[in-house]
Amino acid sequence: MMLKKKLAILAAALISLTSAVSAQKITVKQDAGGWKLYDGRTPVEVKGVVWAFTPIGQSFSYNLFAQGDAFIQKMIDTDMPMLKAMGVNTIRCFTTIPPKWVEYIYTKYGIYTMVNDLLGRYGVSVNGTWYPQTDYSDYYTRQTLIEQARQTALAYKDCKGVLMYMFGNESNYGLVWSSTEIEDLPVGDQNTVKAAYLYDLLEQAMAVCKEIDPNRPVGIVNGDVGNMELIAKLCPSLDILGVNVYRGYKAYDSLYENVADVLGKPIVFTEFGADAFNDILKQEDQSAQLTYMKTQWEEIYQQSYGKGKCQNILGGYVFEWIDEWWKRYQVKNLDVHDDASWSNAGYDIDYREGVNNMSEEWFGLCAQSPLKENGINVRIPRAAYYMLQDVWKLSLYDSNTQQIARTFANLNDAVYIAKGNEKSIKQTFNENKKVEISQLNTTVQATTPVYLNAVVDDIMDGTRNWASDFRYKNSDGDINGPTVVAEASVGVKVRPFENFEGEVVIKTATGEPYTRIGDHWTSYYEDKGYLYGNNAEDDDDHLKYADVYSASFNYTNTAFDLNGYYHVGHASFEGKGDPFCISKEGFDIIGYDTYGSKAPIALEFVGHGALQGLEIIGGPEIVGGAKPQVQANYFKWIPSVGPLDGIVFNMTGAAEFASSENILLDPYAGFGGGYKASVYGETYIMPWFQLKGGILTSGSEKIGAYYIDGDREIQQVDFLDTLGAQVELGTNMFQHTYIFTKAIYRGVVADTNAAMARGSFFTSDSGSGNRFEVQLGAEFGYGDMVFKPVIRARTPLEKPMGRSLLDGSPFVVGLGNRQAVEVEAVFTYDPEGGTWFHEWNSNDIEGAPWAFSLTGLYQLYAGKTDRLCYKSNDDQEVTRNDGTTVTQKAWYDGGALDLQNNLFQVGTRWVLNPPQVPGLRAIIKANIGRLSASTGAWESAGSPEYCHFVSGGIAARYGHWIGSLDCTVNGWGAESWWRDFNMSFPLQYKLDIAYAFGTNPSFMESTNRVGLKIVGKNFGEYSSDAYHALPMGADVDGAKYMEVTTYFSIGL
Repeated sequence: MMLKKKLAILAAALISLTSAVSAQKITVKQDAGGWKLYDGRTPVEVKGVVWAFTPIGQSFSYNLFAQGDAFIQKMIDTDMPMLKAMGVNTIRCFTTIPPKWVEYIYTKYGIYTMVNDLLGRYGVSVNGTWYPQTDYSDYYTRQTLIEQARQTALAYKDCKGVLMYMFGNESNYGLVWSSTEIEDLPVGDQNTVKAAYLYDLLEQAMAVCKEIDPNRPVGIVNGDVGNMELIAKLCPSLDILGVNVYRGYKAYDSLYENVADVLGKPIVFTEFGADAFNDILKQEDQSAQLTYMKTQWEEIYQQSYGKGKCQNILGGYVFEWIDEWWKRYQVKNLDVHDDASWSNAGYDIDYREGVNNMSEEWFGLCAQSPLKENGINVRIPRAAYYMLQDVWKLSLYDSNTQQIARTFANLNDAVYIAKGNEKSIKQTFNENKKVEISQLNTTVQATTPVYLNAVVDDIMDGTRNWASDFRYKNSDGDINGPTVVAEASVGVKVRPFENFEGEVVIKTATGEPYTRIGDHWTSYYEDKGYLYGNNAEDDDDHLKYADVYSASFNYTNTAFDLNGYYHVGHASFEGKGDPFCISKEGFDIIGYDTYGSKAPIALEFVGHGALQGLEIIGGPEIVGGAKPQVQANYFKWIPSVGPLDGIVFNMTGAAEFASSENILLDPYAGFGGGYKASVYGETYIMPWFQLKGGILTSGSEKIGAYYIDGDREIQQVDFLDTLGAQVELGTNMFQHTYIFTKAIYRGVVADTNAAMARGSFFTSDSGSGNRFEVQLGAEFGYGDMVFKPVIRARTPLEKPMGRSLLDGSPFVVGLGNRQAVEVEAVFTYDPEGGTWFHEWNSNDIEGAPWAFSLTGLYQLYAGKTDRLCYKSNDDQEVTRNDGTTVTQKAWYDGGALDLQNNLFQVGTRWVLNPPQVPGLRAIIKANIGRLSASTGAWESAGSPEYCHFVSGGIAARYGHWIGSLDCTVNGWGAESWWRDFNMSFPLQYKLDIAYAFGTNPSFMESTNRVGLKIVGKNFGEYSSDAYHALPMGADVDGAKYMEVTTYFSIGL
């Protein structure tokens, strides 16, 4: 019995001893030699890297740890062996890394993790409201962030491999919030008080973390060594001071001395390093990166334990592991390795006064290759990688000054650069070529038309000879039958000299892609004999077997960029002012192809330095259907002035030189060129109000034109009729809420472009003249939910009088300026704030497990319209400005629309990324509505006035597979002209299922896959066989038609 008792006591003692040994106790200790970091009794020298892992093509919202365990492990097992071989013993990660992967990295590779809680640095959600600027003085914000720190400590306290906790990230640089109490202070005291609130909060976060996990040190990530006195006073819990320092070659003695004298705590550099891009030479510069990092680490060794100086640095985390290609523009150019985005004179190798020289996308110790292995971009170590590999063989704590001097003197830069260049040349050979193939794409598709009525009849009759069901003479007398076409494009990129890059794309085709479902791009594929040298009177059409499809160039220097566009898309001035939409984006390349336009054709100037904010673009057709013109935009942000918290100033102008030569997109062609100009500004009136306003002149080409006013008197357009204005006043004085009211005035001819509908709204500003409009709207945000309702009421300045553009009237009352009341609202739920749910490519990038939007629109048209025109499929001869004639589609008078009420539309879109099935993504959408025709032509067509429709769709991808199914019941066709006549189809559907050659294929494109596509329509009483899908003599009402296409597409 005694033996059993002794054995039990011994077992308990062993268990207790084992637990004590296995529990990590990380401490910092100071003795006569300075400061050291320990794991138990083992010294830990911080030889670290900020671990970046965002792939090329992804943005800041990319979450590795939502990708599925297999891929996460693959990423870790790609990077950690390279880091370990380099000598890295710790990485800096944010709290997105799950504890199990911290343990995996430590257990398998012996690499510690510094856990960094950003603690509201880039915004915080408080009581359901998201605040992009964190107010550290607010009681509820502080409680939220303290609880966040508590949860961080709870999550990692039992996790092996955690080296330390750090809070914030240069939070002292983010003191841009304000409050009534702060604004009452003198300007010079405001930042001091804000900083005090910040460091007091950081102290509470560190204290609660220590309370939960006393076995690891805690600290803050400070921007350089500002506010040392405040930190010393307010942060007694701080064990280690983390410093992000970008001073160039060194931090210099003053940094270490300041911390030693004022704070008396050890330092870890949480970020430092150098980019590997030379902004003067506009090329990679591994030598410069190596030079900076070598002197930075030599100084760290000299200031570390036992060297007789400050002896207070524990090491550092080099910024960063790999280049991240999203950092310049955040959400665009994600597959472009952009250059300098900020300036720093400390990095003097490529510094010039007033010119950016710090390239945020080039800080990696490794470059990323577009080529992948096992689904991960290949890492290409730079010279600095190999240099640090040798440097870190020297002990930080146990070395002496002689060993440090000898080690750094013997570093062979030439060898490191040779190694880096060798890897770089092997992986990025094309980047240094004068000429390279930029794209090479081929698509082959075989399409079979199917007249389903005949197939069903043959099945019912027992007939097995169905060949005639797939090949027959159509209603136009042509043969519908199986067709195979191939199309290929080759892009060639040239760099004939420094800072210049041009590209041309040649497209070839064996024929026109077959379809009898809708528009088939006849204007693009057919050529009126010109290609073969025939004269202009030759009526024989020929297919374009080869075409210079697009071309572009980009030239950059310190003063400006110059860009050229030929059938290549470009952005508008939206986001840089231009609230009246004088400019228009030009990305609708497929639409331009449909109408035979080669737009955009333009030259663009973008100013830098003293010309920063100035952009000029001009050309014969800068977007499809545009008049020859030049547009200019100047955008300037002015810092706070008195009670105005920042001022935005903008001027936009356009000078047109002639009528549009493409009347397919512009029935206004008869008025020639004019000018447009606007001035705009916005500001915050602290602390509660935002004011926006602008004035406009547009439509000068119509001055002197005659029109009939509401009293049936003939009037003449004058300058006052070209004027417009808008003003918006908003307030955020109510919690969770921004409320605004907006007034818009447009003179009778003050037309501009329609705004793009964004944020899942169905409608946007029409850009129409001849209206006065008032809006009242709000944005309610709570937690992961946002609700945006808006009410619009408008009335025309001149009521409808039967005018028509085709009769020469300078304006009409149309869909965008008729008397109306609209109520529209969008509700969005998105628990993943890193991506905007309404981004154009959110189907590909949305990272939430599930997110959705719901949009509703109600319209009451209380007034009639003038006579509205529509574009027909009939040809007409048009005399162009140069005196030549062309044949284009004709415009016709469709008649007026009467009063209409109870129009509505409701739509929803869901994005699903179920964590239970990693790699699965699904998109669900649905719409229902009651809408009207867009012209009065519905009466002559014999269609009903209103269209009641329902549509829905689902798309999904998993691994290599991707597919979609869309159905519409009682909807218009895809082309806009169907709505002109309110002609609809009982059923339209499209099924597309494909196997992609790579994993996680995009919903936004269809390259590198093989697939099956089925597209079909059921015809009804209000349908038309406008594209001759049906057999000659077949009844349209009740007909069923579909096209079955098999395809493959491959490309670079």
